[in-house]
Amino acid sequence: MNAHSRDFTPAREAPNNIEAEQALLGAILVNNDAFHRVADFLKAAHFYEPLHRKIYDVASERIRSGNAVDPILIKSFLPAGEMVGELTVAQYLARLAVEAVTVINAADYGRAVYDMAQRRSLIIIGEEMVNVAYDAPPDMPAMQIGRDAEAQIIEAFAEAPDDDNCNVEDIVDDMVAAFSAMAKKPVVPLPLPQLRETIGGDMEGGMLIGMLSGSGEGKTSLALQIVGEALANGHPVMILSFDQSKQQIIDQIVSQRTGIENTRIRDRTMMDKEKVRYIEALADVRTTPLRIRKCNGSYDTAGHLVSYVKRTLLPLCRRLGKTGLVVVDHARKVCPRDPKAHEGRIAAEINGVFKHFADEHGLVWLNLMQRSASGAKRRNPRPIDTDIFGGEQGREDYDAVFYLYRAWKYWQNQIKTSEDDKDEDRINARFNREKWTEDQAEIGVLKWRFGDPNKRYRVRFEAQFTRYVSMREEPDPQLFEETL
Repeated sequence: MNAHSRDFTPAREAPNNIEAEQALLGAILVNNDAFHRVADFLKAAHFYEPLHRKIYDVASERIRSGNAVDPILIKSFLPAGEMVGELTVAQYLARLAVEAVTVINAADYGRAVYDMAQRRSLIIIGEEMVNVAYDAPPDMPAMQIGRDAEAQIIEAFAEAPDDDNCNVEDIVDDMVAAFSAMAKKPVVPLPLPQLRETIGGDMEGGMLIGMLSGSGEGKTSLALQIVGEALANGHPVMILSFDQSKQQIIDQIVSQRTGIENTRIRDRTMMDKEKVRYIEALADVRTTPLRIRKCNGSYDTAGHLVSYVKRTLLPLCRRLGKTGLVVVDHARKVCPRDPKAHEGRIAAEINGVFKHFADEHGLVWLNLMQRSASGAKRRNPRPIDTDIFGGEQGREDYDAVFYLYRAWKYWQNQIKTSEDDKDEDRINARFNREKWTEDQAEIGVLKWRFGDPNKRYRVRFEAQFTRYVSMREEPDPQLFEETL
């Protein structure tokens, strides 16, 4: 058997465009507005030259903090003893400023720098794939190697600069044509009127939506009701579950549909008539365009998940001609590329991948989020922005974020940890003011791009069927008084 030939020629220099890097940095040093032309997509790591990375990193940090940047102000933050050829760093900065491009051209140079960085990423991914393919263990199939590489490529290009047509004339022409044809935006319907009113209507294709709730408040139950409504209207659905098994999810859907208590389904203690209804409901679910994946937080990155959705759900959407729905339960368990990164950065990276994919393919992407533990300790534990996974950074890519809030749970927890009788009386007074009962929940909005961010409505939880129902006959809650 002949051995595979090996190429021992010297490695080529990695793709780069030093001139574009110099031109862009010079523009930023002369006019800080140039930074804002590239800030959305260009990071320090995209620069090939290490000194350029440092210059951009320092400039970025100062400009974002509201400070000015020029060759004089920035030089003290850079290594003074370093030489660039025969130039000191201070002389090099001055040269960059003198040879700077105009602000108008900054975005073009930024894209050139970004493109070179992406080419280098592709080379690294390709080399890693080759090495793994040569030395893969027996239990790693070739398909898995290819899928891992595909996921890395998707993640690498998730934050690529937008090259779509920005000509306003063309955009307006398209809008007029769509209006003239009375074309409706593709939507996935919601099951409760309170949900529709909270986020201003049904879920539109291309949206990234977040649902925030604490442990044990029924966010999975509400998510499965949303899934059930989508399926009932013929929309393909993909559930990416990090918690429940496929069988548990289907049993809960059946319980919601049939009215058979979920505990009796799990324990298999149903009566004969219920068993018949259960089997019939299973047969009905079997015919729906539902796909479920049990995910693993140790290796399922955002890139892996969208790669899987692309292979399994998109063909269904094309065949049925319907907008697809993807549900992640829950987003905090998605494997980050860098586990040591700040939570805000992790959440922003994950959400950026999901939002880009939803936009590109016209899907609705619903992220379930476990609220932060610190929020439950507030005197008023109603969810607020800081409870969102990743905080302000994690919030940015969402088109809408709504919450599910079961006040009774927090009421009882505060009573258990009250300091004395007076403290217990104050706790009771706070929650009694809103007249909460154990089976009530509140749906409210934390972010909505196109509507009122202060809407809140109550619904009732039917625990035996793990589902929420409307309670329009009862008034909506008053604002929580903090004066007590």
